[in-house]
Amino acid sequence: YLSEEDVLDQANPFVQLVSGVVWLLRDGEVYISQSQVAECGDIQTTGTFDKFINVISARTAVGHDSQGQLVLIHVDGQTESRGVNLWEMAEFLKKQGIINAINLDGGGSATLVLNGTLASYPSEHCSFDSMWRCPRSISTVMCIHEPACQPADCSGHGDCVEGECRCAGGFWRGPACDVLDCGPSNCSLRGVCTASGCLCDAGWTGSNCSEECPMGWYGPNCQEECACDHACPCDRETGSCNITYPRAAQEQLNKGTSERRAGGKTWISTTSVLALLLVLSAMGNVGLFLKARSERHREGGDYLYHPLREMNGEA
Repeated sequence: YLSEEDVLDQANPFVQLVSGVVWLLRDGEVYISQSQVAECGDIQTTGTFDKFINVISARTAVGHDSQGQLVLIHVDGQTESRGVNLWEMAEFLKKQGIINAINLDGGGSATLVLNGTLASYPSEHCSFDSMWRCPRSISTVMCIHEPACQPADCSGHGDCVEGECRCAGGFWRGPACDVLDCGPSNCSLRGVCTASGCLCDAGWTGSNCSEECPMGWYGPNCQEECACDHACPCDRETGSCNITYPRAAQEQLNKGTSERRAGGKTWISTTSVLALLLVLSAMGNVGLFLKARSERHREGGDYLYHPLREMNGEA
């Protein structure tokens, strides 16, 4: 039990405070007898304080278990007809492993609502039709809900689960999922962190914007292809073809040019040799043709005369 001084103590102020009538359990033991001594003995709605404790009726209570979990208890009933008295209530809570519990209101005021739906059976008749039962209109309630996230929609970048934002994607961080975080390198200070990762500045690429564009490519994230003559590379940032490369890069370009020139010279040499062989072959063929023709001509111009002689006895 708390004194008025305890309740008003500013050195250790209460954030939330729930009061009830009769301490049911304290440190795991029934505490009703001690409560009878400490409580005010004024007449209750049900009569004397002793009757309030012993009458069967609808009951509600709040407490906690050994793990510190909050427990809410509701017992349906109707005063003097059905329900439990406080002794029975205390014993029931003790068997459930409750450590500390206090009794709240009861009777017609005992009402349980779950997810917006009446879950208890009211003990009072409805004012508009006594055939039906209706919950009593009361001024105070104990409302329990899941912890809310701040903001409730987790900034549109996550889901609220048991009071904590679980951020979606791989780059939203913070209690409210409102901070973009692309890692300790922070895109190497060469880009902007977005919901899909680093958006690199012109001339840079890679998951953390630490890699220069490969030759032949330029622009943000190196997504544009150079359009220079003779397949020459361009400026990695602007795409300009009128650039001077650093010495190492220039040597690489010169090497490529030399290789192309050497390749061109080799091709020309090979072509020349083949042409010369073709000419020599043609000249050889012409020489052979003229020689054969000359020999045929000599044989045709030297006539030999053989006088007619007898052959087989005949001229």
